[in-house]
Amino acid sequence: MSDIATPAVAPVNERLPITRLIPLGLQHVLVMYSSTIAVPFIVAAGLNLPKADIVHLVAADLLLCGIGTILQSLRIWKVGAQMPLVVGASFNLVAPMIVIGNGFSMQVLYGSILTSGVLVFLIAPYFTKLLRFFPPLVIGVAITLIGINLIPAGLGLIFGRNPASPDYAAPLNLLIAAISMALVVFFYRVLPERWAQLSILISMLLGILVAYLLGAMNVSGIASGPVIAPPKAFYWGWPQFNAVAILSLLVVWLVMMIESVGQIVAVGKIVHKRAKPSTVASALRVDGLMTALGGVFQSFGYITFTQNVGVVSLTGVKSRFVTVTAGVILVILSVFPILGRFVAAIPNAVLGGVTLIMFSTVAVIGIQILARIDFD
Repeated sequence: MSDIATPAVAPVNERLPITRLIPLGLQHVLVMYSSTIAVPFIVAAGLNLPKADIVHLVAADLLLCGIGTILQSLRIWKVGAQMPLVVGASFNLVAPMIVIGNGFSMQVLYGSILTSGVLVFLIAPYFTKLLRFFPPLVIGVAITLIGINLIPAGLGLIFGRNPASPDYAAPLNLLIAAISMALVVFFYRVLPERWAQLSILISMLLGILVAYLLGAMNVSGIASGPVIAPPKAFYWGWPQFNAVAILSLLVVWLVMMIESVGQIVAVGKIVHKRAKPSTVASALRVDGLMTALGGVFQSFGYITFTQNVGVVSLTGVKSRFVTVTAGVILVILSVFPILGRFVAAIPNAVLGGVTLIMFSTVAVIGIQILARIDFD
């Protein structure tokens, strides 16, 4: 019998039982859902789209978020980082999408998204050659700034985005957000590790209950609309291509790829897996592939989500199979919109309270990277 001990499984490759995977995966979905679901509504408003088109955008968005998250976590061929990363629709592309859609046509818009996705996929391995310009100092500063810049988004969910609105900074919303935040901190500090890893999910569920009991949750729209509605490809017809429209998206993509590199490196440090150039290239290929598919299913551009980096850091759960489960849940939500409508009914105050902690955690990750640098 050999005296050589079998090496322990790396935390990122740990296979958890399904009874833990489902709640941990759902936790990731709930944290990212409000952000990714906001994109279809903002784009639809900017393009004056009818309700039926919004239903399509939401379904297609959730489908591609799910597929992208599964790819990032599992890796197929050279596509995916094999890390607990969650993919979502990019806010950075919203403004140029609205400009292209209004200035040209929906076909040109999705031709541009399709082309930009293919180009991002192709240039990913060459882009990683820039990694030598990303020492820990640059990465730490970048991640800290990303977290700080996201904090207003969490505050926007709590206070509202229109100061002229009568519901802006409503005391009830502030109370619900404060309760949700306090619950996350309380459960994270007092529960045993196994349950503390679910502190976000438990806090959100209790926050939802509090909001419902206080009359701050509208459930009337959950039953309206179709129960099953799988997304369709080429919803607005075959894509058309325009060089100016494509170039405008590519300029934004260059900035997004730099941001994505920082997030990939940050997760690598959290899960103790070095983000080698090949790993970063594989992760960027997912962004490109899902954006290209966004041109086919005619939804959006896609990128790794920052707030889920905070989830990994706060919970300490490093297994990539948790985000695989999150991806599967997103795919299911895309086919059964009634489930998505239930999640969408969660009050913004609950989501804002929780995501504010997640965004702050991202900033803390950056500060921790900076603290480990020897400046002598």
